Amino acid sequence: MNITEAINAYFQRPDIRKQAIEDLSAIVSIPSVASDAEGIYPYGKVCAEALDKAAELAKKYGFTVENHEYHCMSVLYGDSENEIGIVTHLDVVPAGDGWSVEPYALTVDGNLLLGRGTHDDKGPFIQSLYTLRFFKENGIKLPFTVRLILGSDEEVGSSDLEYFVTVRKPPMFSFTPDSEFPVCIGEKGILSVEVEFPALEGEIKAICGGTVTNAVAGTAYAIVETEKELANTEFITVSKDENGTRISAKGKACHAAMPESGVNAIALLISYLIENGIAEIGKTLAFIRDSAEEYLGKTLGINAENADFGYLTCVGGVINGDGQKLVQSYNIRYLPETPYEEIVSAIDCSVSAYGGKVKVTSQSDGYFVSADDKKIKALTDACESVLGIECKPYTMGGGTYARWLPNTVAFGSAIESERMYLGDERGGPHQRDEYISEKEFFGGMEIYSRALLNLSEIL
Repeated sequence: MNITEAINAYFQRPDIRKQAIEDLSAIVSIPSVASDAEGIYPYGKVCAEALDKAAELAKKYGFTVENHEYHCMSVLYGDSENEIGIVTHLDVVPAGDGWSVEPYALTVDGNLLLGRGTHDDKGPFIQSLYTLRFFKENGIKLPFTVRLILGSDEEVGSSDLEYFVTVRKPPMFSFTPDSEFPVCIGEKGILSVEVEFPALEGEIKAICGGTVTNAVAGTAYAIVETEKELANTEFITVSKDENGTRISAKGKACHAAMPESGVNAIALLISYLIENGIAEIGKTLAFIRDSAEEYLGKTLGINAENADFGYLTCVGGVINGDGQKLVQSYNIRYLPETPYEEIVSAIDCSVSAYGGKVKVTSQSDGYFVSADDKKIKALTDACESVLGIECKPYTMGGGTYARWLPNTVAFGSAIESERMYLGDERGGPHQRDEYISEKEFFGGMEIYSRALLNLSEIL
C-alpha cells in the first residue's frame, strides 16, 4: 500500500470517522463566545473550557500540549526546531436566532454536520488533529514539527496571536484552515473608519441604520417631523410613533468582503428622503447616500484595482445621527500595495466639504504570496489530488489569521460545491444552521495529510 492509499484507507475507517464526529460533537457543545477576561482566562471561562477540551482530546491521542496562558494553545507532533504551523481557532460568534437545530449540539443530518463552529473553526481543528493522528499512528516522521495552534480571539481581534508571537517563535510556514480550498495567496487590507459630520437639521430628528460595521446595512430608519403624505414602497415602510413619522428601509445585508450581493438600506432610506423633499441634493445626507449606494469607494475618492486582487471595496455599514452629531462608518477592503494612510487622507479630502472628520477605528495589513512559490504549489497539488479538479490559488477581501502570523496563508477547509445545500443565508460561517459536510470534513483531512507530505519533500 502506497502513502496515497494509506491516507485514503485511514480516513475511510469506520472507527476513525465515528471518533472524529464524536470529538467534533464534544467541542461544538461548548458555547465558546469570547468575553471579558475572568481571572486567568483572558477571553472568559467558556473559551478556556474549549481549550481544555481540545487539550484533553490531543493528550488522549498522545500529543504534547502547550497552554499559552489561555490566550491560545499548541498541539505538537515532532521534535524538530523547524516548524510548520496549522492555525485554527475555537472561539465562535454568537448563535443568533432562526436555527432549525440546537446550535451548541452537533446534529448529523444526512451528510451534513450542523452546529455553531462546525465550519468556523472547530471542524477544521478536528480535521487538523486527525491529520496529526494519521502521521502518529502510522509511524510517519516528518522532517519538521507540526505545531497546531488553537486560538480564542479570532472572531474579535486576534490578540491571541499577538500574544503567541511574544512567547513562541512563529513557524517557518503556516496555513489556516479558515477559508475555502484551494489556497488563498492574498487578503486585502482591512480599514474601518468613522466619519463624523455636523448634526442633523430640519425635519429629520434621527437616523439609524445597520448593525455591524463590516456588513452592508440590511435595515435603516429615520424619525421625521413632517406634514407630508408619505407612501409605502417596495423597500420603504412608513408608520407613526410617539416621536413622529418613522420611515423604515429594508435592504439586503451581506458581508463587507463581498458587497456585490447586498443592497444597502442606508442608501434606500436617504434616496426616499430626497425624493420626498425631506433631505436635499448636494448636502451631507445625499453625499452619504452616494457613498453607501456604491461599493467601489468612488464617492470617497479611494477607488483602485489591480490584476491580483481586483477592486477595492468600501461599505457604508452603520449610520447614527441626531441633533447632536451624525456618524457614518465605512469598512474598506484595500489593495495591500496601498498604504492605508493614503486612503485615510483621500477620504478626509472628500468629506471635508461637508464638515466631516475622519477617525480610524481599526486597521490590519493584507498579504500576498506568489502563486509560483513552491510551498503554494505543494498545497495546490494536495488539493487537486483529492478533489480531482484544477485548483487555482485565489485572493479575497475576507480576513483570516493569515494576516496576523508571518508566512501564513489560508487553505480550506470549505469546498465550494458543498456550500449551498441549505440555500442563501443559511449554513455558512456566522449563519444559522452552520454546517460542514462529511465530504469537506473527511476530505479536508486527506488534503492536509497530503499537503504536509508535499511540504516534507521541499523543506
